[in-house]
Amino acid sequence: MDKAFDVVLQSEVDATVIAKNSYRFSGERFRYQCLCCGEEVYLAAADSSERSPHFRHWRGNNDIECERYLGQPGAVEHFAFLRKNKQEHIEFCFNRDRMTFEICASFTEKELQIYEEEEKWMTVSSKYHTVPFLSIPFNKEIFVPDRKNYFTITKFSTEYFVSFDSGINCYTYHDIMRTVEKINIFRVRIQDEHCRHQASPLIYTDTEYMGISENREAIQELADLEYVVSEKEPFSFNTENRVFYGLQFSIKQAEFSILHFFQKHDYQMETSEEFSILWPPVYTKDSRFICDGDTTYVHSSFALIPHGNMNVDNTFVGEISGDILKLHINNEVIIHEKNIDICIQREEELGKEIVLEEPATTYSDRYVVPNQYDYFLFDQNGCTRLVPESTVYLSESDRIIGYKNGHIKAFVYACPKEKIDTRQFIDDILRYHPQSELFDPDDFMDNITDETVLAYLENCYRSGRINTVVKRYIKEEQI
Repeated sequence: MDKAFDVVLQSEVDATVIAKNSYRFSGERFRYQCLCCGEEVYLAAADSSERSPHFRHWRGNNDIECERYLGQPGAVEHFAFLRKNKQEHIEFCFNRDRMTFEICASFTEKELQIYEEEEKWMTVSSKYHTVPFLSIPFNKEIFVPDRKNYFTITKFSTEYFVSFDSGINCYTYHDIMRTVEKINIFRVRIQDEHCRHQASPLIYTDTEYMGISENREAIQELADLEYVVSEKEPFSFNTENRVFYGLQFSIKQAEFSILHFFQKHDYQMETSEEFSILWPPVYTKDSRFICDGDTTYVHSSFALIPHGNMNVDNTFVGEISGDILKLHINNEVIIHEKNIDICIQREEELGKEIVLEEPATTYSDRYVVPNQYDYFLFDQNGCTRLVPESTVYLSESDRIIGYKNGHIKAFVYACPKEKIDTRQFIDDILRYHPQSELFDPDDFMDNITDETVLAYLENCYRSGRINTVVKRYIKEEQI
């Protein structure tokens, strides 16, 4: 077959174009898929002088057309739909703040509306056709449209089965977690605490990663490598009823000991390329670069190959000088080459108003943090992320805010305090703190309007003494 589906660029690619660029040597498995059945294919005859480059299945009869091989009329449309669902909706992550593994789901507003009307649930299982350990109804109170929604994984497995229709059809995600002896690599994201699972076997220099394994010796060996840089020591944590060990690190140089270590763990090391957006200024949203115009100027250390390492044709790329390029952004441009995984999208005006749900308000002096949202405590010490199931005692000036996917969902305040009885308060001080001092009327020249306090000061004037604690409360305007 001449064409295949590129799961990275999310578009069709031509075998002849792929054969002309260096990407065929990258060793990335599972990148190209059959346009018909969705199974993995690879580039064949790339350097042959007898046959033109083409894609072949890893298994099956490649001499027969794929549709005839499957014997399924309409297979192209059906499997293309399944492949699109699997690739676009689900990611697996590690939360470096909570020390938990997560599944990330994202859906468009139209998709959520259809699922909600049909009363569908998203389910996650660790085995095929077993009771799911995670079942979530589709509604806009739980899923925010066009945003990444994160859910904690509570059951360990090397693969997971995800359904968007209450378990009728399942998509399989393999090799999410490796065996006990192996290291799992998650790529650190600067903008938030969610580290994305490294599905590709390729890792690169000068990039922040999170290495996680149940094998403590493997993590320590990684930390001891000469060109591995880490600002923190290896750590351990408990989740999914297992003990894991981790290290956040980057690699400065791909020398022999580094290459040998990662080869043992089925990873390959390569030196990173460079890519930067020069103009106009852009901002990030859901790991995408958003620009407000249709033209962007970029610097690239590698050649941009249309339908090779980018998802557009050559009419969208123009060379200014040397490694300075001009990109035309129609909708979105995806670029993927040796550690460069960038999506540049044109900013779109919102066509309708967004109606936000009113956050819930709770009053409690003693609050047990639930596992519903991401909770933060705001007090005199600043802002502190709260751990689920922990207990927080709130004073009058404290507050807790719960967030879900960047939206405020809950406020928690201390219970309102009843106004104290001034006469009773002074009597209690006199009873339990009897120390006194000489009374000086000049200390109370300011206007005092409370009649109870004025009556107490008149008694002090006649006796010539005042209670030390009461005086302090009066001076500080606490009573």
